[in-house]
Amino acid sequence: MGWHVDEVGGAELLDQLGDAVTVIGPDWRYRYVSPGAAVIIGRPAEDVVGRHVWDEVFPEVVGSPQHEAAVRAMTTRRREVLVWYFDSVQRWYSQQALPVGDGLVFVVSDVTDAERAGRRSEVLVRAGERLARAGTYEDVADAVLTDCLPHVGATGGGVLLVDLERDVVQSLGLLLPDAAMTQRWSEYPLAVSTPGTDAWRQDAPVHVASLAEARERYPHIVDDMAATGKHAVSAFPLVSGGERLGILVVGFPEERALPVADLQFLSTSAAMTAQALLRVRLVDAERRSLKALQRSLLPGVLPHTAGLAVAARYLASDTAAEVGGDWYDVVELPGGAVGLVMGDVEGHDLGAAALMGLVRGAVRAYALDGQPPAAVMERANAFLNGLELGRIVTLSYMQVHPATGLVTTVSAGHPPALIASDLEPVKELPTETGPPLGVPVTGHQWPETTTRLGDRATLVLFTDGLVESRGSDIDHGIARVADALSRGRHEDPSALADQLLHVRADNAYDDVAVVVARVTEVAPRTTAVVRQLPARPTSVHLARRFSRQLLETWDVPPRVVENVELVVSELVTNAARHSEDALEVALEQLPTVLRVTVTDTSHRLPVEAAPVEDDATSGRGLLLVEAVAARWGVDSSGLSKRVWAEFDLPG
Repeated sequence: MGWHVDEVGGAELLDQLGDAVTVIGPDWRYRYVSPGAAVIIGRPAEDVVGRHVWDEVFPEVVGSPQHEAAVRAMTTRRREVLVWYFDSVQRWYSQQALPVGDGLVFVVSDVTDAERAGRRSEVLVRAGERLARAGTYEDVADAVLTDCLPHVGATGGGVLLVDLERDVVQSLGLLLPDAAMTQRWSEYPLAVSTPGTDAWRQDAPVHVASLAEARERYPHIVDDMAATGKHAVSAFPLVSGGERLGILVVGFPEERALPVADLQFLSTSAAMTAQALLRVRLVDAERRSLKALQRSLLPGVLPHTAGLAVAARYLASDTAAEVGGDWYDVVELPGGAVGLVMGDVEGHDLGAAALMGLVRGAVRAYALDGQPPAAVMERANAFLNGLELGRIVTLSYMQVHPATGLVTTVSAGHPPALIASDLEPVKELPTETGPPLGVPVTGHQWPETTTRLGDRATLVLFTDGLVESRGSDIDHGIARVADALSRGRHEDPSALADQLLHVRADNAYDDVAVVVARVTEVAPRTTAVVRQLPARPTSVHLARRFSRQLLETWDVPPRVVENVELVVSELVTNAARHSEDALEVALEQLPTVLRVTVTDTSHRLPVEAAPVEDDATSGRGLLLVEAVAARWGVDSSGLSKRVWAEFDLPG
């Protein structure tokens, strides 16, 4: 059964329910349309009453949330409330569908101001979150220009910094349609009178409501305003902590006053922008100081060594203001050798940088003292443990001999170095990796590996920041570097080092240090090598390993290598027991003979080998020398002696 307007109290009563009231019958035809509703509908009430809501008046609304809410209210006989935006009048409305009788009464209220205020609050919250994450000035400018300005109808604007030292205004970001105009306003003198500079000087917002007003107050900017379609401009000082940092400029496409709600929204946006700019400035200053500290701890100028061209690069992480512990070093060693060092201290803070400087200095001192690579690593570990800082350090150290083409390397948990040449595929430099430094260990934890480099070979050392990235295995990163080396040209270490920095993955987060060393001359086939070792028991192990690996590069038969290794072990054992100064181990390959010589500063001569009792302990070493060597002997100068042994080579 239908009903009439009079059944609910008459038109006068309905008009008091809200801005706009309509009555819909069960057949979805209008029974009553108030004057306010007629304005929203856009047609006189007499043209709407009696017509079908969905078929004749609003067919485009079918399927929309408004249509679905109305159908639910008609079907369930329960009130439905919906807030919606009416494009034709650009306003927000709250629609209540009230079941009355067998029809519906729609009460529509204009909630534009409240809705805009709520939505702007949400905008400010999102913009605040984005500003809090901003790491650069440009990030700050982009956040406020793209997140805030559109919500007041602005179509352009800019974030500007004031540089008092130069008396200029600098752009951090501009929304202008013309590139030439963007360039013109990217920097201008602070003395130029604009809405922005006036807002900065007055420490208060400045609003220009029309081109006519701009022509009176700022005639020199009117043409640019008109050319960019801006007919009104607002400017807000960016102030934080009592310091005026810059200006927020907002441009509107139409002449307009600035409503209180827009003024409050833009003032809040400016305050948030200023706080973000101040934070970025402080973080940037801290970052610059820390990076300057770290760079000061790295080598200033790399040494120039005959036969070896070296280049190094350091790239700081951009993800934080913290400083890392990556470092490298290039050390000129006695005898024409070069020490290459690559290290990484655990952590990203001032403590990591300070420890990096200490460890780098210690490693350099041990290397210059003539210590073999294994001893350098052992002493560096003892030094680090003595500091009791609880930090881990990875380290790679190698001695390169350009004249012989030999390289001896040790590694304490560090990524392997790569070796590239023009004739062979890129490969990892043979290295037996020991534990990182900072871990209490005993014994031979960092074994040396001696390899002969190919002609004009290139060595590449790096920290894990070059090959590690989020979600990717380090082996993939090493393969990526190896691929870049295989495709690159190796003649110029400096160009290659620059190229390798671009190999880092986009989602890498760590600092990067890279050293590229190229052997610039073709090393002759080595037939004689001399190595110094400290006079202590650990040198026996080093001498044996070095001799075996060197003879393998000379293609000496395995049986001879085994005998030489035994003799070297015995001769170095005797020399280390009686000498206090460094020992010298020399190996020389003649056409038919391999000669081993161990020199020390002890005047005590070895006793001639003779039969000994079964329970005797002395003299057994010389018996072994006599048993496996073809010949052996002693040369003494009174202050030092040389014990030598010769081995016949097949053929």
